This record gives sequence, C-alpha cells and structure tokens, in this order.
Amino acid sequence: MVQRRPWHGVEWSLFIVLTGANLLGLLYTLLHIREHSLQVTLGTIGAILLAYGAPFLFWRPNYTHAMWYPIAVLVAGVPQQFYLAWMEQDLLLIINCPLMVVGFLTDRKNAWWTAPVFMVGMPNIYYNLLHSDMGIGQLFSFILNASLFFAIGLSLQRVVTSNEHTEKLLAENQRQYRLIHEQNNALEQYANQIEQMTLVEERSRMARELHDTVGHTFTSVIMGMDAVSYLMEASPEMARQKLDVLRDVTRAGLEEVRRSIHQMAPREGDSLLSQQLMRLANEFALHTGTQIRFDTRGDEFDLPKMTKLSLIRCLQESLTNAKRHGGAGQIAVELAFADDHIRLQVADNGAGSDQIKAGFGIAAMQERIAALHGMLQVDSQAGEGTTVTCTIPARRLSAL
Repeated sequence: MVQRRPWHGVEWSLFIVLTGANLLGLLYTLLHIREHSLQVTLGTIGAILLAYGAPFLFWRPNYTHAMWYPIAVLVAGVPQQFYLAWMEQDLLLIINCPLMVVGFLTDRKNAWWTAPVFMVGMPNIYYNLLHSDMGIGQLFSFILNASLFFAIGLSLQRVVTSNEHTEKLLAENQRQYRLIHEQNNALEQYANQIEQMTLVEERSRMARELHDTVGHTFTSVIMGMDAVSYLMEASPEMARQKLDVLRDVTRAGLEEVRRSIHQMAPREGDSLLSQQLMRLANEFALHTGTQIRFDTRGDEFDLPKMTKLSLIRCLQESLTNAKRHGGAGQIAVELAFADDHIRLQVADNGAGSDQIKAGFGIAAMQERIAALHGMLQVDSQAGEGTTVTCTIPARRLSAL
C-alpha cells in the first residue's frame, strides 16, 4: 500500500486545487462567522487547518499510503465538514477536493470500503443530520455530488496509470532498441571476424594444397629428369619414353593444382582410398626409382571426402620428404582400418634425424589431421630412417 515515488503532474495539480479550496473555505469562514466568539473562530480555523494538514501525513511527495489517507480524511475532514455545515447550514464544497484525492488513491485493495463510505455513507449521514427536511431529492443530490468528485479522482488515477504504463513501454522499447543495436553491432563485428578468419583459412588451405601437390609432382619430375640425363647417351629411345612419362606426370600435377584450387579430391573416379594411395605410391616409385611396398590391413570402408583428402596429402608429403630430405631407397606404406579409426603409416630407410624440425609440410599435415580430431606422429633417428603415422577417427557403419 505504501509507494515511495515523486509526484506526477496530476498529483501536484490535485495538491494545488486542494490547497486553494481550503484557503477559500478558510476565507469563507472568516467572513461569515463574525457573530461568533473569538474562541469559536479560532477553533473553526484550527479544525480547517487540521482537516487540511492531517491527511498530508499519508499523501506527500515520495510517500503515499493509499489505505491511511482515506482514513485520515474520514477522521479529520468529514467531522470538520459536518461542523462547518452545522454552523452555516449551506457549506458542503470543502469536502469535494479531498474526495477527489481519495478517488485518486483508490485501488482494488481499498475500493471495497472507500467507494460506499464516501459516495453513499457520508452523504446519507450529512443529509440525515442536517438536511432531512429538504426532501429525498436533496439526498440524491449529495450522493451525486460525492460520486462525481470521487469519479473524477478515479479517472485521474486511470490517466496517470496509463501514462506510467506508456512510459514503461517506451523505456522498454528504448532498452530493446539499444539491445538490438548492440547485438547488431556485435553480429557485424562477428561477421567481419568470420570473414577475416575465412580468408586466412582459405589462404592456409591453398598454401598447404599447393605445397603438397606441387612439391610431390616436382620431386617426381626432378628425379625422373635426373634419370633421363643418364639415359640420353646410353639409350636415347628409353630417354624419350621417360620424357613422355614425365610429361604425363607434369600434366597430372597441373590437374592436381587445379583441383586443389577448387577444393576437390584428386581422381574422384577412384572410389576406394586404398586404390588412390596405391596409385600415388606406384607413380612415385616409378618416377623416382624408389622401392615402395604398400599394404592394407583390415576391412576397408567408405570414408568422408575430407578424411580421404587429408590422408592423400599426408602420403604425398611423407613420400616427398623421405626422398628429398632423407634420400630413402625403400619405403613401406601401411593403411590400417579399425572400427573407430584409420591409420596411415609411412616408414623409410633414409638418413633420419635425431631432431626433426617441423617445416611447412609437417605443419600443414598437423593442421589437416588436427582439423579432423586426429593425431600426427613423426619418429626419426639418425641413420635409421623416419616413420610418419597419421591416425584419424573414423567409425565403421554397421551393415543393415
């Protein structure tokens, strides 16, 4: 029932009207009770001031008690009204302004008694005590008068409540607008970040693809051209045939570069991963003179395209590194299928190293495998070769 808030403009207007009405009532009293004694005059003035000031204990800025204000008016204002009416026999208007405030403060919690008491009970008592000889029409006039001012206050309350609701809706709309604006800015920043990340990722992908495909192809071609240089004098016909093969390898490498640019897996016609890896190993062995043994373990099952592409690039990089950096003459490739993962292992008999420096190729392999939640392991010792193991999670689908 207690509200602690500043007054609205309507409440200040009621306060001004109420104060003005009491000042007029006080002036009226001073002008019309000259025939009474000084004690009666002072008592009347004190009663008016008390009836005016007492209700303000419960209705003032930053404090409103909707239950006690009507009680204060009932205790202090109504008896004062009866007293003045008894003295002058025609004064009723001084209670009308407090009635407006009572109507203004009436809500569902106190309407059950304020409405009948002030609109019906008080006019009936006023009529029966002072004006019963004027007829029943006067009673209805008193009830209508009290109801009118009570209804005015109630209507003003509805206006204030509606304005408060509108202000709250406006404040909520402004808050939602600011929130939407902030979220829109955040989305724009996020979109810009995603765009930048996409560009960086695409550049990294292109760098990895070009490094793997071009490096693998160039290694094969360079090794083949070295062989051709020895055959030029000993067997020109074989040298010519070798050049034809190298030309085909170069064309295939160019096609691989084009496919890499368009993010396509090489040789889509080779449906099985083992076929694609075996073909790469055989071509590398043919052009570089390397002995490569390829083994497949477990029952092969279909794999996602990105998993296939990652394993193909890992094999290309491993073969290239084995020949270029390790000078390997023999390489063993093993592709193993398990129920929950697939493993590619490339072991060579090259020079090896006690300290492997992760260059761009190994870093690219690690990024590929990590993107698929897999693991890359490189084991090497000086004079004992290098073993590269790529493990990627892959679930075998149960047969229906």
